[in-house]
Amino acid sequence: MASSDDGDIFEEEGVEVPKAPIKSVNKENKDDKQMLSQLKITVSDPEKKTKQSGLKMQETFVVYLIESSPKTEDSTMIEEVSSLWRRYSEFELLRNYLVVTYPTVIVPPLPEKRANFIWTKITATDTFDTDFLERRRGGLESFLHRIAGHSKLGCDKLVSDFITKEEGFREKVTATGFQAKSDSWLKKVNASLRVKQPDIRFEQLKYYANQLHEGASALLKVRAKLAERVYGIYKIHGNYARVFKEWALTENSDLKLALQKASNEVEVWANSIDTLIDEEDIIAEQLKEYLYFADSLKTVCKKHEAQQYDVEWYENQVMLTMTEKKKVLTGNTKAFSLSGMKARLLGGDTAEQTEQKLEQLDKNIRDLEDKFESHRSQASDFLEEALQEVEIFKKRKRMDLREIFISYTILQIKLHREGCAKWGKFKSLFDNLLKS
Repeated sequence: MASSDDGDIFEEEGVEVPKAPIKSVNKENKDDKQMLSQLKITVSDPEKKTKQSGLKMQETFVVYLIESSPKTEDSTMIEEVSSLWRRYSEFELLRNYLVVTYPTVIVPPLPEKRANFIWTKITATDTFDTDFLERRRGGLESFLHRIAGHSKLGCDKLVSDFITKEEGFREKVTATGFQAKSDSWLKKVNASLRVKQPDIRFEQLKYYANQLHEGASALLKVRAKLAERVYGIYKIHGNYARVFKEWALTENSDLKLALQKASNEVEVWANSIDTLIDEEDIIAEQLKEYLYFADSLKTVCKKHEAQQYDVEWYENQVMLTMTEKKKVLTGNTKAFSLSGMKARLLGGDTAEQTEQKLEQLDKNIRDLEDKFESHRSQASDFLEEALQEVEIFKKRKRMDLREIFISYTILQIKLHREGCAKWGKFKSLFDNLLKS
C-alpha cells in the first residue's frame, strides 16, 4: 500500500522535515478528558447587537450562539444542554491565551475578519453581510471542534469554561497573566536575525509553511476566478428564459408551448448556480483554513528561535565570564581597557582582592551555567514536542485536503451532470417540435 505521504500536493519538493519519535501516552485517559469526546458543540445564529460605548456612541457587533450537549449519559462535564453568546473578540482572546500557554502546539486559526479570496457576489468590506457571517460561523465552529478535540487544548479548564460558562471568562483569562508572557515573547520576535545556529528542522518547517501558504493561496485565487466565470455564464444564459418567454407570446399552438417549457427550464437551470456556488464556497472556506494554518506554523518557528536565542546568549555569557576569570588569574589586561588603565595608574589588585574577584566570577559562572542548562533543556523539550505536533498536523492536513478535493470534484461532476441534463431537455423539446 502506498504511504500516506505520497501525492501530497502541498509537500515541498526536495525538503523533508525529520519525523520526531512519538511518545507513548495513555490514549484512553486522554480521550476521556477531551471535550469533543464528551460534548456535541455547535455554533449558530450569528446576531447583530448594539450597545452604548461612551458619550452618545454606539458599538455594533455580532455575537454567536454556542450550544453544547452531552454525547453520553455518563458525561462528566455537563449534565444538560448549555447555551451562551460569544463575540468574535472573545474567540480571539481564547486563541491568544492558547498560543501563549501552549507554545509547542499549532493552534488552529480563526476565520478571517474581512472576506478574502472571494468573488463579486459577496461584498468584501461588509462584515455584516449574511453570507459572510455564515461562513465565519462555520469557521468558528471548526475552530472549537479542533481545540476541543486536541490532546492538550481539549483538556484546558478555560476552554471548557469558554464553551459552557458565559460569565467570568475574560476575568479568568486575564488572571492567568498570559499577556505578560506574550509581551515578553514579542520582544524576541526578531530573534531569528540574531540566532547564530538555527535548527535545520525549523528552517525546513518555515519553508514548508511558506509552501503551504503559497499553494493554498494559488488554489483559492484560481477557484475564485473560475467561480466568477461560471456564475456569469449561467446568468447570461438565464437571459434566454426571458427571450423564450417573450417569443412565446407571439406564437400559437405547439411552438408556444415548447417555448414556454424551454423558458422555465432555462430559468431553473440559471438559478441553480446560486446553490451550487454556495456549496462550493463552503469547500473553499475549508481550504482557506489551511492558508492561515501556515501562520500558526510560523509562530511555532518564531518561538523556537526565541528559545534558541536565549540558549546562545547564556552560552556566550558563560564564555565571556570564563575569559574574564582567565584574565584575572594571569593578570593579563589590555593596556587600553578601563581595567588596564586603572591597574597602571593605581597599581594591581591585592591578593585578597583577586581572590574575591575569582570567587565572584566562579559564582557567576555557576549561575550562568545553570541557566544555560535550564534553557537548553527547555529548548530540547520544546523541539521534541513541537516536532510531534507538526507530525500530527501534517497527518490531519492530508486527511482534510483529501476530503476537500474529493468534495470539490463531486460537486463539479454534479454541476456538469445537471447542466447536461438540462440542455438535453432543451434539445428534446425543440426536436419534438421540428418532427411535428
